[in-house]
Amino acid sequence: MKMNILKMNFKPLLTMLLFGFVALNCSSDDSIDEPPQNLNPTVILECDAFQSNNAEAILVLENVNDGVDYIINCVASVEIDLLIKPGVIIEFSDGSGMKVKESGSINAMATSSNPIRFSGTTKEKGAWKGIMVSSESLNNRFEFVTMEYAGASGLTSNSEPASLILMTDTYFRLNLVTIKNSLSNGIAATGFDYNVEINNTVINNCNIPLYVDTNMVKDISGGNFTGNSTDVIRLSAGQDGSIITSQTWKTLSVPYRTADDIVIKNGAELTLEPGVILEFEDGKGLELDKLFNESSALIAVGTPTNPITFTGVTKAPDAWKALAIHRSSSVLKQFNNVLIEYAGGAGAGGAIEMWVDPVLTVTNTTFKDIDACALYNRYDPTNPNLNESNNTTVKVNGDYMCND
Repeated sequence: MKMNILKMNFKPLLTMLLFGFVALNCSSDDSIDEPPQNLNPTVILECDAFQSNNAEAILVLENVNDGVDYIINCVASVEIDLLIKPGVIIEFSDGSGMKVKESGSINAMATSSNPIRFSGTTKEKGAWKGIMVSSESLNNRFEFVTMEYAGASGLTSNSEPASLILMTDTYFRLNLVTIKNSLSNGIAATGFDYNVEINNTVINNCNIPLYVDTNMVKDISGGNFTGNSTDVIRLSAGQDGSIITSQTWKTLSVPYRTADDIVIKNGAELTLEPGVILEFEDGKGLELDKLFNESSALIAVGTPTNPITFTGVTKAPDAWKALAIHRSSSVLKQFNNVLIEYAGGAGAGGAIEMWVDPVLTVTNTTFKDIDACALYNRYDPTNPNLNESNNTTVKVNGDYMCND
């Protein structure tokens, strides 16, 4: 199969011609200095430009001029290893986009002085659909890349719309990437089994910056996700998205917001850094060792000046369920310098529910606006494995400590 590098570079020839012209006419008094002409036009890419069954498939996109290098007028399928060179600008016409298939990859590694840009021919939110990646290739990398004016729906029927959509099992590395002006999410990755890292990324002027699997949170190492319609990292825990590996959730520029119940199991330890804010959508909650004693742990240790907060999206008592700590025997489970507010909904007995005497420490914790008890022990009158002290209740409808 013959693969091509799309490169249109007439500059060496142009330089030779201009040099000869000047040499022949350097003594002329009536010579006219004219600015150099950009002889390389914008290239309209065919819809099969990156397909493996195309003998003329393009492997490399070069920076061919000083403006827009390429225009894509369809949803292009990438079935080969596509390399995009620094400085390339690609614009997508209305309703177009790109799908990187399992057999393909996309590599766009640029520099601060010569970035790569994916944009729309129309400079409006949702002008084009975005880029969807379904590939496990280690080549999938963006660095010094800007994506803008994408986020329209229609690239996939089983994922949320976004400028960048990552499907189940995808490998991807993002560093120093900017995503802006998306009609929907900046990044959507609501499947599972990802190998993704998001570093130093800026997402702004979108609807929501990130909507990702809970197990991807540990691989978000920084950036700025403010300046959107809703400044949160929305979490998906569906499709068996339980937390089954030990991990730490960092304090980032925005709260986490879960759209599903969070379940910690298989002995996993979830550690929340001081300052983390975890919001629950209506009727949702968190469960630890849901059925059996798997010795899983939730470690929420804040500081007096930087507490950890569990709250509801709706700021009213009973907005979300509870932190349900089941029969786990792990001694690591603890809440210290924590605020728990607006819990007690969906039939919960307390903001923290204890099932079958789990080992648990609750200290320096404030329970506020709870439509239930603060602490609730199910199935036994007391929990001999509970260590609690110096806790505060504010507008708690039930007692501080309740049981069956």
